[in-house]
Amino acid sequence: MDPHTFSNNYKSKLRKNIKEYSRTHVQRKFVALRKYVAGFVILFILTNSILFATAEEYRERFFEIINTVYEKFTSIVTEVEEGSFDEEMSFTQPSYIPEGFDLVGDMQADITRKMDYINENKIIEFKQSIITSGETQIDTENTSIEEMEINKHTIKYYFNKGMYNAYWNDNKFNYSITAEVFFDELIKIIEGAQKIK
Repeated sequence: MDPHTFSNNYKSKLRKNIKEYSRTHVQRKFVALRKYVAGFVILFILTNSILFATAEEYRERFFEIINTVYEKFTSIVTEVEEGSFDEEMSFTQPSYIPEGFDLVGDMQADITRKMDYINENKIIEFKQSIITSGETQIDTENTSIEEMEINKHTIKYYFNKGMYNAYWNDNKFNYSITAEVFFDELIKIIEGAQKIK
C-alpha cells in the first residue's frame, strides 16, 4: 500500500498550527496585542485624516465671483456662502508705497479699510475689504482689462484716465489699487500688499 500524500494546502495549515502552538504563552499574547495595536493605529490615522479634511473645508471660505464686462463699465458680482464670515480677520497695509507719497487718509469700518496716499497731485488708493455678497461696478469705458499673475494670485488691471486700476482676491479679502504711477511701481505695490500676510 502506498503512503498517503497530503495536499499542499493541508501541509501549509499544519505548518501554521505547529508554529502557532510552539510559541510560548508570552509570544502568543504579543502577537495578539500586535494585531490590536495595528488595528488601532489604522483607525487613528483614518479618523484624524477625516477630521483634518473636514476642518480644512470649514476653514476655507466658499464664494463665487462673476465678472461681466459692459461697454461703459465692468460689474463684479460676489456671492458668499452663508456663515463663512470669520470674526478674527485683520486688515493690513501695503509694505511698499513709492517714495514721495504720504498717507493722508486711513478709514476703517467693520468690513473695509481704505488708505489714500498723495504726492503733489498724484494719488494712490489701497482698499481691502472682507469678501461679502454684493456687486461692484468699475468704470472701464474705452479700456480693456488685462490679467497677470503675481505670487499665485490672478490680478486684473486696466489703465483708464491716467491711472492704473488693479483688483484681486484671496480666500478672505478683496483688494483694489487705484494709482497714478508707472506700471512697474504698480507691480511693486501689489507685491507689497501680498507680502504682508
